[in-house]
Amino acid sequence: MIVENKVKKVEIGSGNEDQRIDNFLITEIKNIPKSHVYKLIRTGQVRINSSRVKPSTKLKIGDIVRIPPYKSTETIEPKISQEMINKTIKNILYENDEIIVFNKPSSLAVHSGTNAGYGLIDLIRLVKNDCERIDLLNRLDKDTSGCILISKNLRALRYYQKKMKNNEIQKKYICLVKGIWDKKIKKNETNLFRKNKKKIAISEFKVIKFFENTTLLEVEIITGRYHQIRKQCSMLSHPIICDNKYGDSEINKIYKKKGLNRIFLHSYKINIKETVDIRIQCDIPKELDDFLDAHI
Repeated sequence: MIVENKVKKVEIGSGNEDQRIDNFLITEIKNIPKSHVYKLIRTGQVRINSSRVKPSTKLKIGDIVRIPPYKSTETIEPKISQEMINKTIKNILYENDEIIVFNKPSSLAVHSGTNAGYGLIDLIRLVKNDCERIDLLNRLDKDTSGCILISKNLRALRYYQKKMKNNEIQKKYICLVKGIWDKKIKKNETNLFRKNKKKIAISEFKVIKFFENTTLLEVEIITGRYHQIRKQCSMLSHPIICDNKYGDSEINKIYKKKGLNRIFLHSYKINIKETVDIRIQCDIPKELDDFLDAHI
């Protein structure tokens, strides 16, 4: 169903200070293509304090943004149960005035678009609706579990993004990979490609335990590239067990028959370098721990 949205004016608060107008509109205007957002700006229909703007124009506190009339598709707001809200609150591992560290379960996507109609970001915005703004500082794949970092205001978003860029936030993962890992492989630097762009990916590896046909690894990511650990392990001929995209399909079949219904990859530790360091550990989830005990 097509919805006719009327013109509206929005006053900018501290949560959107210094944000580009195009990024603000992409968040503010729902269910229309990005190309149409840029057309609205280009044709002068979007205005700040009655003046035309460029996509790169940055917002200031007190600015009045005119959002012109536009057509969009109607969406049905997902119903989030009280049980899910309670689970979300329970899975908050750490919180202060700036950030949240959340224990994301497997099968929960970070963004909406899933069959459930909502993602982690929607849940956090619901249970923390008094925050200036909620943003993801890093991402985990839908089936990857564990620590994920979320900012509660714009200042925190920028501050911790800078820390990530300067390698002041340490992120460690646990994964089970195919085969016996060569202990000499302690670090891997390789170029990864995405959308025709090449970026260096750096990870450090430490063997936790050898099993008969697999190895349990600790992986610290120095860079944060898309599917970095999954891609690097596969390129090193040690794909992660039950990785449906980069893994070994025959090996995956064996382990799925044994009851492993998700990728064996878990974000288990985040250390943030501060005057007093913030150290958060998230133990391996029960389904992975039980699997190790029963089948490995």
